[in-house]
Amino acid sequence: MYIYNMPRQKVDEKTIIKEALKLFRQKSYHATSMADIAMACGLLKGSLYHYFHSKEDLMIKVIESVHTFFAETVFTIAYNHSLDAVDRMDLIFTEAEKIFVDQESGEILGNVGVETALSMPEFQPTIQAFFSDYFKAIKEVYRSKFDEGMANELAERSVSEIQGALTLSRIFNDEKFIKNTHLRTVARLRKNA
Repeated sequence: MYIYNMPRQKVDEKTIIKEALKLFRQKSYHATSMADIAMACGLLKGSLYHYFHSKEDLMIKVIESVHTFFAETVFTIAYNHSLDAVDRMDLIFTEAEKIFVDQESGEILGNVGVETALSMPEFQPTIQAFFSDYFKAIKEVYRSKFDEGMANELAERSVSEIQGALTLSRIFNDEKFIKNTHLRTVARLRKNA
């Protein structure tokens, strides 16, 4: 007699994206299989293809989901002109840090961008769109205190520092790199307050 051990669950696209995000964050894109994702969702591997044509298709949806989440919860702060620039930057970092240090979802786009830059060019436009919005949001805050050229330069520098700090935080398992970047970025605005 055959015993089916895997519980059948009713899942939706959003649940699959969430579980895939966790696995891509924990194991990396290349080390995660569709079978891994199916198991995390309580599905048979073939059932995933009802929702997504391929792992690449699923990854693009994961990137878009992360982008949407950041746009709604982090980037939008930059455009809230009822707060001064220092408070907006501080709040952007505070909200982003909550996401970056989350072990389940964490910061995935920088990692996936580096991991797949040469091998998976189909991800590049979606990842670039995220980082373009990231630059624009940070630049919007700097524009309150600096001219357009300097605001652009500082936004590029800040996002680069944040991504570097995230990498070092992962390597050393120490959040101080993120926190110190937060303090330096806010201090730049305070100097010009």
